[in-house]
Order: sequence, then structure tokens, then C-alpha cells
Amino acid sequence: MLADGVRWLDDWYAIEKVAPGVTAIGEPRFHQINWNYLIEGTRRALLFDTGPGVRDIAKAVRSLTALPVTALPSHLHFDHTGGLHRFGNIAMADLPMLRAAERDGWLHAPDDLYLGCKEGMAWTPVKVRQWLPAGSAIDLGGRKMEVVHTPGHSPDSIALHDRQAGLLLAADFVYLGHLYAQVPGSDLADYLATAQRLLPVLAVDTSILCAHGKPDAQGKHRAPRLARADLIDLANSLGRLRASGQRPAAWPVNDRMSLLTSDRAFASWQSP
Repeated sequence: MLADGVRWLDDWYAIEKVAPGVTAIGEPRFHQINWNYLIEGTRRALLFDTGPGVRDIAKAVRSLTALPVTALPSHLHFDHTGGLHRFGNIAMADLPMLRAAERDGWLHAPDDLYLGCKEGMAWTPVKVRQWLPAGSAIDLGGRKMEVVHTPGHSPDSIALHDRQAGLLLAADFVYLGHLYAQVPGSDLADYLATAQRLLPVLAVDTSILCAHGKPDAQGKHRAPRLARADLIDLANSLGRLRASGQRPAAWPVNDRMSLLTSDRAFASWQSP
């Protein structure tokens, strides 16, 4: 089930070293095939996304690093925040919609940002220890990760950019397969604007690590990777879609990605 270089940590989590100091923690047995990322510096570690919570990802993380760990979700969808409550040090993007979800020191995810009801999952309130503004840098000791606001798939989405290492952890903004622009909060104008904003700041050889994978032709799983060229394809395909005036339910990007859309996602860019 796993490609070369990927190993089982237990009977649920798959592990792959994808770059120096970066470990991908995959869940290939979950139907959305989530991949979460543990980034280690010299002083502390950051877990980007915590999966759907089917298993205790905190236990897995403790077996992989002795450093103090901060958990940071890319956005509030249930498949990225299911294990968030298992961590004592939680960071969140400092965005108005997320600040508005905090009451009496506890974060309560709104249904339209969590979407757990679609799979019978319930949000567990958490205390946010750190609020990270877009554009700020997370210093892990010898490694800095920049917080990048990436609306499109969801309004609260963020990515992490390691300029020195040439890495972009893109979460659900781009990944292999069907990109979800049909869920509540998705917006195609935001998708296009974010892609256009990212391209100038990414080096040509930037490696893009994604939050959802798919098996290869042999049915094997590994952490999903894309390149800057795929982001160019996304921007170009969105431009063609906008110019066409069409509102299809699906739209091709390239041989690795396509967009799933809804009428709501078109509302902000094809109005008269």
C-alpha cells in the first residue's frame, strides 16, 4: 500500500521524510487520504494540520520528536482539525472570522467553517495560545515558516512558506485530484487572486506539499507533491474559466488536478 521510502508508524499512520526536518504523517486508510506535516527546528516543532481525529495523532507526533510541539491547522474543516484538541499548545491564523469564533477563551468553530456535520463529526472547543498574523514568521530555531493567507478553498485557509528550503505547504489550496471549490466558503475569485499572489514569491524550483493524496498507478501511497508549474496551470485555467462565462460543475486544470465548483463559488466574479 505504501511507496518506497514510506513506512507504517502503526496500523493507521504512514510516515515519510519529505525534506530535512519535515516529516509527512499520512492517513491513507481514511477516505480523504489526509497528509499532515511535522516541521522541526532546533528549538521546537510545528504540526501543520491534525487530520480527521480518527486516531490520536498527538501520540504519533510524540513518537517522532522530543521537541515541544505547536499544532496549527491550515483551516477549520473537520478533516484538518479532528485531532486539534489533543494538543496543549495551539496556534491559529489571526483572521477576523477566526477571532469571531472565540468565546470566553475557547474557540468554537462555526458549522460553515467546520463542516463536520457532513460526516457526523462534532467540534471540540480548544484554547488558542498563539494568534499568528498573515505574513508573520514562525521561528522554530534555524527555520522560519511564513504564514500565508490562501483563501479560495475556504476563507480561513493558510499555507506555510519556507523560503530558504524552497517549500510551500499548501494544505487544501492545491493537491492531486479534484480541488474542492464547491463547498461552503469556496470562492473562485479568491482562488485566482491567491494563485496570482503566490506565483511571484515562489522560486521556480519550489516543492509544494499538499494535504490530500491519491494512490499512484500501482496503488501505492506517498506524500503528495506538486510544483510551481502546477500553480501556473491553476491560475491559467481559472483565467480561462472566468473569460468563458461558463459555470460548469467541474473544470480541468491539468492532468493532475481539476476544479469542482458550485454556483456560490462563481458569485463574486461573474456578476454583471
